[in-house]
Amino acid sequence: MIAEEKLKKNWTEGASNYTNIVKRELEGPLKQAWLDIIQKNVSQKSGMQVLDVGTGPGFFAIIMELSGNNVTAIDCTEAMIEEAKRNTAEVGVSPKFYVMDSHKLDFKDESFDLIISRNVAWTLIDAKKAYTEWKRVLKKNGKILIFDANWNHRFYDEEYMCKYNEDMVNYEKAFNKSAPYITKEQEDYRKSMPMCARIRPQWDINTLLEIGLKTIYCDIDVTERLWSDEQKIMSHSTPMFMIAAKR
Repeated sequence: MIAEEKLKKNWTEGASNYTNIVKRELEGPLKQAWLDIIQKNVSQKSGMQVLDVGTGPGFFAIIMELSGNNVTAIDCTEAMIEEAKRNTAEVGVSPKFYVMDSHKLDFKDESFDLIISRNVAWTLIDAKKAYTEWKRVLKKNGKILIFDANWNHRFYDEEYMCKYNEDMVNYEKAFNKSAPYITKEQEDYRKSMPMCARIRPQWDINTLLEIGLKTIYCDIDVTERLWSDEQKIMSHSTPMFMIAAKR
């Protein structure tokens, strides 16, 4: 099975589970925390044309529409888009949804004020190609916000694996329950994703500079603001970073 097929299979099968995660976030303080950090890094709080890349069950699409923006959201699987449509309908918003390859966007040049993604970049088969496309559809002075982490780099680095195992032990001690696990098939999928072998966000920053984005800001650890207590312990050694790149 090629990487693209593994990608679609993984996210199709996980669609309903991610909806449960998103609903918990929408019902708690993380909803406002995410909106706060996004708005802090853009020039306007509403009225933007926003592209949500890899929308999943629609979390960003929901919070950005509720704050007065016009959202277009894409995902590589029909299953995720269907979850997103149901979730947005429940809260009374109606972003535009498309099943689309994030490496090849079916939008005109300079269509969006903001392009945003969370835990998506690590799944890109050809990240340079995707980032170049994102830049193409970004308006002048528009921004790209990338939230991600060195997910699954442990499969390429023994030190990362040791720290990951420590996180799992600490998680089980703190919450008195078994740590989440992945199947061999899921592990195989993660090992097939090229971005997992790279050290980030350094790789992303260098690539964004290479394609011509010259104003770049990076916060290497935004977890304190954006993660639940469980997430902070479970992924302590893999903090989430934020890259803000302006065209």
